[in-house]
Amino acid sequence: MKISFLPLFCLLLLLTDLHSAELARDGATRWKIVLPDEPTMVEKTAARELADHLKLVTGAEFPTIAEKDAPTGGKSLIFVGNTAKASKKNYKFDEILIKMDRGNLILAGHQRRGCLYAVYSFLQDVVGVRWWTPEDTFIPKKPRLLVADSLRVSYAPQMVSREMYHRDAQPGVFSARMKGNGGIAPEYGGAVRIINFVHSFYKYLPPEKYFDAHPEWYSEINGKRKHEHAQLCLTNEEMTRELIKNVLETLRKNPDAKMIDVSQNDWHGFCTCAKCKAIDDAEESHAGTLVLMLNKVAEAVEKEFPDVLVESLAYQYTRKPPKTLKPRDNVLIRLCTIECSYIQPLDGPQNRKFAADMEGWSKLAKHLFVWDYTTNYNDYLGPHPNLRVLAPNVRYFIKHGAIGLFEEGEGDDFCELKNWLLLRVMWDPRLDSNKLIAEFLRGYYGEAVAPLIKQYWDILIARAEKAKIYLGCFGMNSAKWIDLATLNQVTEVMNKAVETATKVCGPDSPELRRLRKSRMGVDHVWLSRYYPLRCEAREKKMPFLGPKDPLKAAEEFAQLCKRFKTKAAVISQEKNLGVYLEGLRAGFLAQSKPPDMCKGLPEDSWLVFDALSFRNFRDAATVVSDPQAWNGKSVRMGTKVDWNTSCTPPVRGKYRILASLRCEGTIKKGKLGSWGVYDAQGKKSLKTMVLNAKDFATEDGSFDKKFRWIDLGTIDFVPGAYFWFAHGHSPELDAIFVDRVVLIEAK
Repeated sequence: MKISFLPLFCLLLLLTDLHSAELARDGATRWKIVLPDEPTMVEKTAARELADHLKLVTGAEFPTIAEKDAPTGGKSLIFVGNTAKASKKNYKFDEILIKMDRGNLILAGHQRRGCLYAVYSFLQDVVGVRWWTPEDTFIPKKPRLLVADSLRVSYAPQMVSREMYHRDAQPGVFSARMKGNGGIAPEYGGAVRIINFVHSFYKYLPPEKYFDAHPEWYSEINGKRKHEHAQLCLTNEEMTRELIKNVLETLRKNPDAKMIDVSQNDWHGFCTCAKCKAIDDAEESHAGTLVLMLNKVAEAVEKEFPDVLVESLAYQYTRKPPKTLKPRDNVLIRLCTIECSYIQPLDGPQNRKFAADMEGWSKLAKHLFVWDYTTNYNDYLGPHPNLRVLAPNVRYFIKHGAIGLFEEGEGDDFCELKNWLLLRVMWDPRLDSNKLIAEFLRGYYGEAVAPLIKQYWDILIARAEKAKIYLGCFGMNSAKWIDLATLNQVTEVMNKAVETATKVCGPDSPELRRLRKSRMGVDHVWLSRYYPLRCEAREKKMPFLGPKDPLKAAEEFAQLCKRFKTKAAVISQEKNLGVYLEGLRAGFLAQSKPPDMCKGLPEDSWLVFDALSFRNFRDAATVVSDPQAWNGKSVRMGTKVDWNTSCTPPVRGKYRILASLRCEGTIKKGKLGSWGVYDAQGKKSLKTMVLNAKDFATEDGSFDKKFRWIDLGTIDFVPGAYFWFAHGHSPELDAIFVDRVVLIEAK
């Protein structure tokens, strides 16, 4: 058998060679890249990207020449862009053409950037290059590179606008290589640009310019015209004329524009005047007045700019389509999914209302885009189990007529995998998402680790589905669905993954670096819920696989955030991540240095909360440097509001509670303020104590400059109960300062 098999195998290799073109062998090539005689900026980029990547793959230099210098009837040429050799055709937007033609390779397409996408598709699908992230690229080593003579690809994406809005997906080169077209530079074809991109009402009619003279142009709310957190009065004819004038002036300043946005501000505050209300009531949607106004703007735009689309949002209160009004053909509706659940596909039971709106708009609007959400704004760092719905949702959008997709997500949880998957499927929704996920896991984390990462995700998603959570992009905390048993389970899996990656790939390998970032999600759950989970483990006699030294773990986590350029823990926190991480660390530091009353007590029988653990209401209380405080910081409460600062301790049952407090001011007697414990669920006070001047006075009648412990007594803490502090509003009292609060379990 061996004797007969070897010639057959060699024959197959020979047949393969006979039907393939050899682009390179052992670091050498006869092939040249051919550009048009007057190449565009994008065609030059395409040729450079092709040559650079082929050199990395084969070791060979692929020179670039002009078409006029190419031999007539020559072979071993790679024609890039709008060359005479490329077949002339009326390409669809972003369409690509890849084909072998009589010994030559043609990489061409739509004039804007089709040839660039053809180059990237060739490198990805034929050569085997993978751009996992902007920093991580897989380059296969192929000293001998063959291309089948039968190669022919002609493809136009169904979505003309494809944008992944994430800091690890936006950098222009990576987005272009993944064939996205949002946020990319002109040499890569430029972005699909929309003038005054979303929430633009006040960009055209700023209240500081118009409101005083024309309050009737703005929303009537509760019988009063307003502009703060309001919209425009969309039935006001004079307002519409001024809006049209300003829209047209904007377009005249942007002669190359193909889309302009006219959309609601990013809040509610719609107009409820009699005329607006009548139309919205008749249309059974606040989109009624919106479409009515848009059609007037679009009609005026069409007369002067017939190729321009007027974009607007179907967002929050305008998401539901109107009953009878239909947008003009030059109106583009961008439907937003912000209220949806992402544990189920958008055609699942939890999203029935959205599906009805999606299907309704698809019947009304000639042009439909979608704004989708891929993150948890309340927890950027923790696990967000939306992986299985990402690709099905893209296909759902396309099925219902969407030709543009903007995926908004700034979370860190496996963002590399999610970004890569979405960009691949936005380009070609026919791809099998399970195979794509498996490919990424193998390529990014290594063959040995990939099954463990899949197991990690299977466990988390199964738990989220069993918990029947509504996985919105706001308001979801891991405590609502990740229980201790599940957390222990995925921690074991991640520990094994790290051990495997270290052993197989090495301690300094890129695979281990990538894995270390990806496991930060489960690390964050342990750190952010450390004491509640420890209490649960003790009460239920369950294993506790959290860090043995949480202070050290919090410090290491902060270093990882710095290493991996983490921007925030929650939305709009970019400037305050350091404060969040300091607070995470401070809680463990406080626990590591117990006050005298806790020394000698069992470790699990007491908890300490310091200034950095508190929530400060409307910034009425602030964290200040304080040399008298145990760690140099305390919460200072002034006289702004009744209720200043609070904290919800992760305990249940009876605990004695004490607070370390001091005061500054000239008040000699009477009430300084108060503190207590409140049951948020039962909406009742569990205990309140008035703070009197005598509690803080020294023998000479002045306030003690040092902190004193004030004992509130024993409280039966129920879930959600919190302790609070309030200033008494006396002008003679400058401030109350809170250093620490201690809870000691009552036996």
